[in-house]
Amino acid sequence: MANFVVTGTGRCGTAHCMITLRQMGVPATHEEFFTLDRRSFDERDRLAYDACAANDVALMAAPFLKQLGKPVLHLVRNPVDVVNSFLHMQLSPAEPHEITDFVNHFVVLEGASAADLWADYWIKWNRMCAEDAAMTVQVEALSRGEISDAFIQPIIGAAGFVQHWKAAGRFKNRAHDITGNLVPPHVVERLRRAGEEYGYQS
Repeated sequence: MANFVVTGTGRCGTAHCMITLRQMGVPATHEEFFTLDRRSFDERDRLAYDACAANDVALMAAPFLKQLGKPVLHLVRNPVDVVNSFLHMQLSPAEPHEITDFVNHFVVLEGASAADLWADYWIKWNRMCAEDAAMTVQVEALSRGEISDAFIQPIIGAAGFVQHWKAAGRFKNRAHDITGNLVPPHVVERLRRAGEEYGYQS
């Protein structure tokens, strides 16, 4: 039976979270129940998730948290790193793609460039997640071991999440995450201000 869900923006560490949960012996999947083609969620879907053998870790769960009625762990990653990652993927919310089609179905993004649009996405998607989350946690703080496991254990029903997160290795950045910063200065400044809401220092 699925007992909780983990969500956040794209590029925030959900795959790493799924690996961590599995290493703990907690059944987990990555974007298997909540998929990019989902546009609605009703009582039948809620019962279907109840019957799942694993807990899903998925950015696509965010629009359905209220209907889901499960404890939610919300992962948040430094906004400049998230936007930089999307820009290195050469992906714009203004262009057709399975990810951007899903995002644009649920939030109205505003901005003159891909960087502006991804910044707006980070802000609006995280607010949507945080509204119904039992806990919001920085992935960087998890990697530094600065989060008490006692806060997360009631959500996932098992002890040792923080230790296993660290043991799984530093939060892995893919190749296009660790190259130069493509985020324009005006967007960096906007994101730094937005990040303060989640404990990031500007």
